[in-house]
Amino acid sequence: MAKKKVYAIKEGFDFSKNERIQNKLVDSWGECQKYIKGVKGAIYKSFEDIDEAKMFLQKGSELLRKGKDKYDENCLHVYVDGSYNSASRKFSYGVVAVKDNIVEYIHGGSGKNAEGNNIRQIAGELNAAIEGAKYALDNKHKKVVIFHDYEGICHHATGFWKRKDKSSQEYYDKMNDLMKKGIEIQFVQVKSHEEDLFNEMADTICKRELNIDNDRVLEKYLSKNIIKVKNQEIKKKIEDLVVKGMENIVIEGEVENTVKDNKTLEMPDVSKIKDKNIENKNELIQQINKVLKELECERLEEVLKYVKRKKNQKK
Repeated sequence: MAKKKVYAIKEGFDFSKNERIQNKLVDSWGECQKYIKGVKGAIYKSFEDIDEAKMFLQKGSELLRKGKDKYDENCLHVYVDGSYNSASRKFSYGVVAVKDNIVEYIHGGSGKNAEGNNIRQIAGELNAAIEGAKYALDNKHKKVVIFHDYEGICHHATGFWKRKDKSSQEYYDKMNDLMKKGIEIQFVQVKSHEEDLFNEMADTICKRELNIDNDRVLEKYLSKNIIKVKNQEIKKKIEDLVVKGMENIVIEGEVENTVKDNKTLEMPDVSKIKDKNIENKNELIQQINKVLKELECERLEEVLKYVKRKKNQKK
């Protein structure tokens, strides 16, 4: 004889009382439907063991939200996104890996949804998360924070959402296989299209894969700021995403040279200023001050580091 099921409702709504339902156990599908049918974001699950149902309700969602919750700032950060072109019926994905605010890896790809399971851009989001976790593991990172806008990236990986189709089940299996191999993952949701730099970069990669126009957010950022990258290969890949601002994509360790070599910033070598020629020194200081007034805050910080380094070398 089959065991009687119990239904655990994590999130629901009681329309008869016009109130939110949380962490409620019911013993029939009919009663469960009363609280979850037509409710956007409803979270529920059926169990044959009441203790397992209670554990499900006690375990909160592992999803964190950027700007609200705390997450690890000192590990690899991976931003993922997905897109969909209804004309070609192709999805795409984008991955951006950042450590200490330096872009060390970017990747994009595309494909078509499985027959009879057109989940559009969600397929790209799931692929991107798997790619990001795999990159972290392959490069010996013990922990990674994955930033995403689709909640299912977290909820399907942790089993918090019920896996209703093959794609979510395959995603759950692959992510859990990677975690069992030794990578710890924190999931952080970011709001899409709110000009979060690396999230926008992942989105731009997705759109480029499908030849879809983007909002040029990267170019707007580069018009006033520097993006630091790990090597020439990453620099070239980001340059391919923009039309303007490429001079502000700089390789780690070469920021000071960018400040000196920028054609609009004729920076004198402070270490060569000689005290014996006061007039010449004052003139050079005036030129420096004039240039500094035109610099953005981020550039000023780099100039300060450069000057301090030169001063220490002179000692």
